[in-house]
Amino acid sequence: MERCFVCGKEDNLTEGRCKECYLKESFKFEIPARIKVPYCKSCNSYYTNRWKPLLEKVSFINEILENNISSNRDLDFVSEFSKKNKKVQVKVDFAEEGNISKIKLFIRPFQDDTSFDMEASTEILLSGEQCQRCSRFYGGYYEAILQVRNDEKKIETERANNIMEIIDELSDRYISKDRMAFIARVEELKEGIDIYMGSLSAARKMANELVKRFSGSLGESHKLMGLDRDSGKKIYRTTVTVRLKNMEQRYAYYRNHLYLIDIAGDNFKLTSVEDGSILSIKSKEFEKELKKESIRIIDKDLLEIIDLSVTEVTPERYQIMRLSGDYETFYIPKNEIRSKREFKIGDSIKGVIIDNRIIIIEQKSII
Repeated sequence: MERCFVCGKEDNLTEGRCKECYLKESFKFEIPARIKVPYCKSCNSYYTNRWKPLLEKVSFINEILENNISSNRDLDFVSEFSKKNKKVQVKVDFAEEGNISKIKLFIRPFQDDTSFDMEASTEILLSGEQCQRCSRFYGGYYEAILQVRNDEKKIETERANNIMEIIDELSDRYISKDRMAFIARVEELKEGIDIYMGSLSAARKMANELVKRFSGSLGESHKLMGLDRDSGKKIYRTTVTVRLKNMEQRYAYYRNHLYLIDIAGDNFKLTSVEDGSILSIKSKEFEKELKKESIRIIDKDLLEIIDLSVTEVTPERYQIMRLSGDYETFYIPKNEIRSKREFKIGDSIKGVIIDNRIIIIEQKSII
């Protein structure tokens, strides 16, 4: 046995030092006996550098340990030790006792020499504290009002329910990145819906999304509420107004066919006024088609609807006569008509004139 030149202890030496002295000089590791973590029970979130949801306990414990361990070497939290891993490996075992997690650490500083393995322990205390978001939420705080209005009349119940489903879905999506994107309260008024939002940014995003899905226009107004006590800056409350177009009165002219427009979740539902067939288009695709002018939106009041009569039938086409004006007759190839039935001489039908084309309407209950 040789003596350690640091402490004089007789031992199997590594680079002239005993195991304890070699470990002290080559690997430094410190952890507090207790780690206190602010925790909001209302929303199951904890605070490190920011508030975030406590979704999975193992990941949470590893994060807290990584933030509180002091070491001169890189650590790797592992489920099992490996000889191939050159970092300092740390296995974690824990047991929960109420709001305290009892932690035991098994540390392997050198992957090829288990004689240097060591242990440490600590505990993580979830300290009850209400986060800013919950404090504001339960206090009725809101930063913006999202007003949803219809272009011409009040919002019907079915459409209001559809809008609120979209709002709830968007709030759930935004809140993962913006904790203030909560809905403080909702007021259903005769003139529309007022949604009180904790985040102005989220209210603006929702407004833009509603316009994309339903078509319409946006507006903003600002009201001075006072001064911030700390910074002295002026505090404004913003009202974001969405005025939706009445899609029940609008039609889409698409690929030489006419459709009634409706909204179904994230899709535009186009119902053919010719044969009742339904075409579903994602809202993003619908926007692209509008920009390319492949789809044209037409108000019902602007549709020129005419009465027609079938005057001749051949295997390839129909002769049609207009029942007003100069009683003009014209031919329409059968393959351009979507009707599910064959017309007979003397049948009275209706049509719509778009771009000098006549589209035969069979869905009389729609138009």
